[in-house]
Amino acid sequence: MGFHHIQSLLFLFLLGASSLTLAQNLYCHKGISMSIKEDNSSAFNWTSEKVETCDNNALCQESVLMIKSGAKAAVFVTKSCVSEGIPSITFAQHSPPPGIVAVSYSNYCEDSLCNNKSDLPDFLWDSNLPSVSKASTTLRCPTCVALGNCLSAPSLLCPNGTTRCYQGRLEIIGGDFDSTLEVKGCTSVIGCRLMSGILTVGPMWVKEMCPYQSLIQPRKIKNGATWLLISIRKLELLLLLLLQLLVHCS
Repeated sequence: MGFHHIQSLLFLFLLGASSLTLAQNLYCHKGISMSIKEDNSSAFNWTSEKVETCDNNALCQESVLMIKSGAKAAVFVTKSCVSEGIPSITFAQHSPPPGIVAVSYSNYCEDSLCNNKSDLPDFLWDSNLPSVSKASTTLRCPTCVALGNCLSAPSLLCPNGTTRCYQGRLEIIGGDFDSTLEVKGCTSVIGCRLMSGILTVGPMWVKEMCPYQSLIQPRKIKNGATWLLISIRKLELLLLLLLQLLVHCS
């Protein structure tokens, strides 16, 4: 009886371990896409025929980052397994219209093949990518959005409500991406904050760089001078002090 009892327990243990292994198998759609789209082209195929098997305690994810300037929008989409996160749906409007628009969407889910959205959410196009209308007659900005570099950026009239020109680059890394996006256009966003300080969209890391902003818009202080001028004066004083020390030492 003891042997049969041990044999039965061993069988139940193996059966339970096998069931647990089967229960932990998670399958997710896998794929990436990056493209430049016309802003009125809502048709976008977000499906992927590839499927991957996830590690234990993983989730499925599908995420999209969209940057629109002028008549075009850059779209980055990814589907895959992810090892960190919780089941959730997140939508962020980083830069609202008018002008340059930056929006993102991500879905983390825990069922096999649950990252199966076939097209972009309608609100990404309809609510946040309006056509440019009621153009301003006083502000013009170079306008473009391109993978890598903008080869040409026509100067376009800005829509009412925008106050300045934006020029920057976004580095998108992670989620199988390693890409650079150049963006120019009209905006009401102050500073280098097209992404409103948010660094991640699903598994994608986004680094924003505005190399020309500090030169075009030096910070003001109360007496009307600029930090740039103060820095130059301090440098002149330091040079004079060093010259005096050299003369004294000689």
